[in-house]
Amino acid sequence: MRDALKNLLFVLLTGLILGGCAREEEPAVPETPAVSPSESPSASAAPAPPAPGPETISDADAGKVPVASPPPGKFPYVGLIDGYQPSESKFAKDVPFDRYEFFDGTKIVPVEGRLQTLVAEGKGASAQEILRTYETLVTGMGGVKLYEGSDVRHVKATPRLAYADKRHRNGFNADQLGVYMLRTPESEIWVEAYHTPHLKKEDEYFLTVVERQPHVMRASLLPAEELKRELDAKGHVALYINFDFNKADIRPDSQPVVDEVVKLLEDNPGLSLTVEGHTDNVGAPDYNKRLSDERARSVVAALTAKGIEARRLKAAGFGQDKPIADNGTEEGRASNRRIEFNVLK
Repeated sequence: MRDALKNLLFVLLTGLILGGCAREEEPAVPETPAVSPSESPSASAAPAPPAPGPETISDADAGKVPVASPPPGKFPYVGLIDGYQPSESKFAKDVPFDRYEFFDGTKIVPVEGRLQTLVAEGKGASAQEILRTYETLVTGMGGVKLYEGSDVRHVKATPRLAYADKRHRNGFNADQLGVYMLRTPESEIWVEAYHTPHLKKEDEYFLTVVERQPHVMRASLLPAEELKRELDAKGHVALYINFDFNKADIRPDSQPVVDEVVKLLEDNPGLSLTVEGHTDNVGAPDYNKRLSDERARSVVAALTAKGIEARRLKAAGFGQDKPIADNGTEEGRASNRRIEFNVLK
């Protein structure tokens, strides 16, 4: 009996040793925690998704947003919270065409079109209620939430982002904003609700709506002959050449304007011009002067590239120092953003 027990123990120990050696040659398999039958996933279940972060969208991804039916009513389609009224403010704006930058959580998306910004004056609405109100309104029409959270300056994932034109957005640590978008068969409607508790009236908020639309030209092209008559009569003529935002790159849609100036100079070989850049008063004066100078030089470069002699042209930038209209209105600022040609004697 004693010998039989010794033999049995020897067999068991040998099996354990060999089994351990075999396991060392196989890849390790992570231990699966025990779950109750109700928690156990089915065999076909997909792996659990990562923890959700802020919903974001880029300009390129906007086309992937489902198309919804056109919203009822008229622009701006969403109103103010009950008990709030629009307040008079330098930030309030309602214009047929403008450019506004929306933060989608990863990048700043510029949107051009019909714009309205309201300053909502009232009491009782928290930042959370404000954001939830406009999320509900837009998603209820078939739109999406793009971002809710701190202003762009305080998002750790985007430390270097900044608005080129911040307008009413102070960028304080406590500022909260929500950005929402509705895509329709004809356009996109972007909504931003912005709450900054640092205002004197801390319950106020800003509501900005932009309906994406193409730019409609409201100025006609002056042919070379008309340019010459203006120069003969006044000694100068203002043209509206479009540049990329905050840059000196001439947009392709302004090439016909440049071509008419080329024709003017080709038809009048004795004519020399000063090319002056002018801006509105939005932004720092030093920056505006530098930008206007760069744009004037860009126009000179475009003319010389077409064969006009450089000695017949002189670039100068004056920034916001020589307005020809009221900078207090959008129409006036648009008039002040110009390139002016003066006869160089």
